Amino acid sequence: MAEEKETGPATTPGDTAEQGAVPEHEHIDDEVVEEAAKEAEQLLLTDMAQYMSQFARSFEASARRWELVVYPTMLAFVVLAAYGFFLIYKLTNDIGHIVGQMEAISISMVNINQNFSSTTNNMNTVSRNMVKMTGYMEQMSHDIKEQNAAMGAIVISMREMNQSIDSMSYTMYHMRYDTQTMGRNIENVSGPMRFMNNFMPW
Repeated sequence: MAEEKETGPATTPGDTAEQGAVPEHEHIDDEVVEEAAKEAEQLLLTDMAQYMSQFARSFEASARRWELVVYPTMLAFVVLAAYGFFLIYKLTNDIGHIVGQMEAISISMVNINQNFSSTTNNMNTVSRNMVKMTGYMEQMSHDIKEQNAAMGAIVISMREMNQSIDSMSYTMYHMRYDTQTMGRNIENVSGPMRFMNNFMPW
């Protein structure tokens, strides 16, 4: 307003009364404007404070929501990372055990291969021995056939011997009978001979 007074048109002598009254209105207007500006500034500051407080509350609420999401997520990530490390550690140990077992299995397979080789050699020896045993069994079968034929002749000879023994038994029976008869005859003759011996001088 002061700049307008300085740069405004020049006043005439007739306007002095009006010029004397204008500063009072202007002074009132300035106070009203200043009060309005202060009120507007206060309202603006109040609105800004409300907006800032609302923004702070919303930011705090969102931060709390993010805390509810982020902290459990971080905890779950830490737990999963620890569990993954444990699984990797166990897997490494298991792989070490498996490698050791595979070495033992490879040694066992080498021994089994050697045992199979010796078993194959033994089976070849057994096969050769079976061939020899087959030849021996054929020879034994031939010998048994010859023995059976000889046993047939022996059986015939035994039958003939039985017949001879039977005839000898029959002959011995007759000889025994004849001997008994001779004994009785000798006894019958010995009585008269003893009687005649009594008359003989010798």
